[in-house]
Amino acid sequence: MKLKLIFSLSVSILLTACSSAFESEFKDGCRNFGGNRSFCSCSYNNVEQHYGEDRLKQIKNPMQFPEDWEDQVQQAGLACMSELN
Repeated sequence: MKLKLIFSLSVSILLTACSSAFESEFKDGCRNFGGNRSFCSCSYNNVEQHYGEDRLKQIKNPMQFPEDWEDQVQQAGLACMSELN
C-alpha cells in the first residue's frame, strides 16, 4: 500500500515535468515520497525499458501518459523491491 501511495504521488509530481527533465523529475518525485536513490533509479530504468527512452521524452503533459502508466510504474517498483532486498 505504501508503494502504491508513493507512486501515485510521484505521478502527480510528474504531471508538471517537462520532457527534457523527465528522468530527473521521476527520480526526484520518487525520492520525495520515500524512495532511496537505488530504488528510484531502478524503478525509472524498468519504466524506461518498458516504454523506451523516446516515448518517455514525448510525455509533455498528463494527457500523454500511457493508459497503463500507473500499473507499469507500480510493477517497476515491485520488481525493484524484490531485486534490491
